[in-house]
Amino acid sequence: MKRSTFTIFEEFPHIPKEVLDSVIRPFSYIRQAPYLKNSEWSQYGEEPREVFISSAFHKGLWWYEETKRNIIDMLNGKNSGFIAFDIRVCIEHNIKSRSQLIREMDKADPIVVLEEYYNIPAGESSTSYFKLKHFTRARKIEGAFYPQNPESYNSKKNPYGIKKTNGEIRIVACDVAQRAGKKNDLSITWCIRLLPTHKGYFREVVYGESFSGVNSIKQTLRIKQVFHDFDADVLVLDVGAGGGGIPMYDQLGQITKDTERGIEYPAMTIMQHDSIDDSVYEELSKRTLALDATPNIYCISPTAKLNSFMAVDMKDKMQKKMIGLLVNESRAEDYLLKTKPGEYNRVDDSLSKSFFMQPYVQTSLLINEAIGVSGILSAGNIKLVEPSGARKDRIITLMMGNYYASFLDADILRDEKQEGDLDSLMSVTLFA
Repeated sequence: MKRSTFTIFEEFPHIPKEVLDSVIRPFSYIRQAPYLKNSEWSQYGEEPREVFISSAFHKGLWWYEETKRNIIDMLNGKNSGFIAFDIRVCIEHNIKSRSQLIREMDKADPIVVLEEYYNIPAGESSTSYFKLKHFTRARKIEGAFYPQNPESYNSKKNPYGIKKTNGEIRIVACDVAQRAGKKNDLSITWCIRLLPTHKGYFREVVYGESFSGVNSIKQTLRIKQVFHDFDADVLVLDVGAGGGGIPMYDQLGQITKDTERGIEYPAMTIMQHDSIDDSVYEELSKRTLALDATPNIYCISPTAKLNSFMAVDMKDKMQKKMIGLLVNESRAEDYLLKTKPGEYNRVDDSLSKSFFMQPYVQTSLLINEAIGVSGILSAGNIKLVEPSGARKDRIITLMMGNYYASFLDADILRDEKQEGDLDSLMSVTLFA
């Protein structure tokens, strides 16, 4: 009878393939058991084995092909095996009730439901506009930014802030909604660091949050809190017809009192920019009630042509590796346990863990949305269409922030005397 030594990998999709092949696998060996030196037993060698344990994950990563080969080997009678469990096991053994699972899945992202509950790997379809590999390789940022925690608010300094570097510009990109419900849009906020390089600004997406069914007054307060805590320079806001942008803009144009923190935030108003039509600038300027409001809102009024350009520009920056995203939750937990062991790992404090994990979870939800949308050519423009029951709020909001950053890229490229790139960029970045 052959016996085996085991190497067990938990959540193995998150292990880089090169690390598995070049570091971990070479450590497997045949156990030098004393009984093998006996001639009677020497023919019974021990072969090392690998055991992988994980939930289903995206098809676009290396684990999927590895798992398929393993299943094929098992079906062909080779020394390999595969077993999968789904939600029916929980119901059969009274671990969870059917109604409980339905409630959980109803609140979860559709792709999360497929992967975590049904063991069905998700991935790009033939019409997917964005590629998973581009987002996966961008997930290299370990340290997230956090707005101040109400429990540990510090009036002098945000304990979770990130120090600005020379030449850095910070963007808060927002797309707002005011109706609650699974079928309605979410309000999304992304915090983006723009770090200057010879190729333009490298975009570090270091924080994100979402909510639904919150009125414009409360959302205004939250946006200004995040803007203040992030030490942001520009707020990119969707003020298109049919959304919650205009009511939000009106509220932002007033001084906002924060009774919990005991401070006031100044009024904000539209900034002047070559890409903003003069009539739009005049209209929104007149809507600002406060005097001496700070001109730091970059307003976007989406059109089919503009949406098309934002999609193309976002894909281009992903392909050129000019966007950085937060690491996955597994790596994030390792990082947080190492850097914030006291705060993150409080006993029986799920709220603390949720606070620190939120931006990493939002990044995963962003990627799930992005790889789900299809790119359809309509009247010469790219139109992004989400699957039935899914959303695209996170990726659209990030596209807005990236769009404004591309104008700033032009300043760097001009300084670097890359006139050809500049002319090419600016020829397509004006409003329709």
